[in-house]
Amino acid sequence: MSKDIRKVARGPLGDARPDHEAEDDRPKGKPVEEVEDRPNVGTVKPEDYPVEDRDRARPD
Repeated sequence: MSKDIRKVARGPLGDARPDHEAEDDRPKGKPVEEVEDRPNVGTVKPEDYPVEDRDRARPD
């Protein structure tokens, strides 16, 4: 009997109802954001790097 008895759904008289799904008491996550509303995290512009680093990184 390793199952937690608090998660077993109970009827009005306290009897166990194994055919009834117990309410999930785990914490809920954040709601889903629309793609247009998400922050743009991975975009990098050349201006984000110092000029000397940009010059050294050029292949020519």
